[in-house]
Amino acid sequence: TELETDKHIQRTKLRLISKTPIFVPGVWGPYYSAMVPGFWLNEGGQSAAGKLMNHIVQGHAAFSELEVKAKSSGQNIYTYLNSHLELIKGRLPAGSLTVDLHVWPDFHGNRSPLADPALKGMVVGLTL
Repeated sequence: TELETDKHIQRTKLRLISKTPIFVPGVWGPYYSAMVPGFWLNEGGQSAAGKLMNHIVQGHAAFSELEVKAKSSGQNIYTYLNSHLELIKGRLPAGSLTVDLHVWPDFHGNRSPLADPALKGMVVGLTL
């Protein structure tokens, strides 16, 4: 299939690749053909984006079960999680997994678009 839009988290950046330019105040870009020829690149700095994802996944109560299932399927944990989400995506309405859970991911400040190193993150919607 043809690439329309793709997102990547790498180290401390979130990258968005698209066919058309997207202008967002405080986000770097868009840059034409900077990463993929013929596509536009936007880049947003996030303090420790990959580490935040690891923290959330590894801190979950079912992480040890996830490790076992991923290993037995021959996949890393993130590939396994993505394939699991694809399986349940067709069974549940879009957004139903996150309808009551909201995350503000600036646990270690914000680089873009707000450029505020003192911001704090939060998770809203957890129950006991």
